Amino acid sequence: MHGGLESVRVVLPGDEVMSYNPDTSEGSIYLGPGLRWEDGMVRAAKAGLLKKTPRQLYFVDTHQKRYIPQRREYVIGIVTKKKGDIYKVDIGGSEQATISFLSFENASKKTRRDLALGDLIYGQLIVANKHMEPEMVCIDAYDRAMGMGVLPAGGVMFSVSLQVAREIINPESPFLLTLSKKVKYTVVVGMNGRVWVKATRQNNMVALMNCILMLEYMTPEEANDKALKVLEALML
Repeated sequence: MHGGLESVRVVLPGDEVMSYNPDTSEGSIYLGPGLRWEDGMVRAAKAGLLKKTPRQLYFVDTHQKRYIPQRREYVIGIVTKKKGDIYKVDIGGSEQATISFLSFENASKKTRRDLALGDLIYGQLIVANKHMEPEMVCIDAYDRAMGMGVLPAGGVMFSVSLQVAREIINPESPFLLTLSKKVKYTVVVGMNGRVWVKATRQNNMVALMNCILMLEYMTPEEANDKALKVLEALML
């Protein structure tokens, strides 16, 4: 177990994970990427390592960069096109997402937020299925931004595998806290494998990026042990 995540077993597509009937089974479970429920049985939809969180969220962890949009996930997108009152946003999936100019805090027809092509947006997907294009918003159910919106200029965005994104977004993961011991920074992580960091100096951001990319080739424990040494070397 690491950071509250429990590794259950390796699964292949079609493997039976567990039987679950919402009417008779005790407690609730939540299914994440790589799993599907049908006829009372949870099955794996892709190969990887089945993991479980303390909140009974199950998902298949696999090393991939292609993002499959999932409802309620937070992602970082790039504005690519404007069409009327709708903007097209690249979220790294097979289809681009859409976002309305009204999907921002305090937005109205009189106080609309104009986006520029290339702007980076951090938001949540409220529609994501195979029959409809993904839809993105930057407000919660109470019309509050809660940290979502257009990311400020001066930061740097880079891509990691979805596995690494899930690792560093875990609130119990010590990796980002280790980096903060050496340098002050702001980080935003999207479940679509995009990471945005901002620090006071350019070389600090490059150093942070290289430290996070170490997770692609090292275990979290190995990367955590070497992070401060790498930061010291790259920030000279």
